[in-house]
Amino acid sequence: MRKILDTGTIGEPFWGRFSFRSGYNVFSGQPYLAEGRRFIIEDLGIHTLDIARYILGDVRSLSARTKRVNGAIQGEDVATILLDHENGVTSVVDVSYATKLRTDPFPETLIELDATEGSLRLSQGYRLQINGPLGSEVLDVSPRLLSWASHPWHNIQESVLAIQQHWTDHLLVGTEPSTSGADNLKTFALVEAAYQSAECGQTIDIRALLK
Repeated sequence: MRKILDTGTIGEPFWGRFSFRSGYNVFSGQPYLAEGRRFIIEDLGIHTLDIARYILGDVRSLSARTKRVNGAIQGEDVATILLDHENGVTSVVDVSYATKLRTDPFPETLIELDATEGSLRLSQGYRLQINGPLGSEVLDVSPRLLSWASHPWHNIQESVLAIQQHWTDHLLVGTEPSTSGADNLKTFALVEAAYQSAECGQTIDIRALLK
């Protein structure tokens, strides 16, 4: 999706949504997640916020709301976060482990982007619809199923291989990887700001947190 945006085919983005909504029982394999006072933003939302930053740029301010639906856990299992990006784009990050669906998309992140000349929709099953001035097309952007991987975890497994390769490549030539410590601090700031906003009910200035 980022590559398509960079071509300028659909113009300048002005709105986005990054969504991970599931009813998957993540606590069966990771029971400790039910014990912390912080849950979905810190465990899952951090990745979704990182995707939003990567595709639409750094964030100027945010507002967040959280909810605990599952009474057997300590932290929040639903979060909705409104982001004001520095370039003027507005996006929504919404994450949930309390959403009951007929066909659960776990562990897929679904994305919607609207731009001045078109739109992008990444839907369940890794189907990417590109709507541009010359028409529409649908691409299959499924992650590779590595020899040692298995469905439905193959998207996560492939991403682990990809980032390890990225780090190794940059170590060999002595350059900074895209996921540097300095860059990750910007995503951690969004996590902290989301919790702060949910607690106080106010919009949080990200630049103030990074000073």
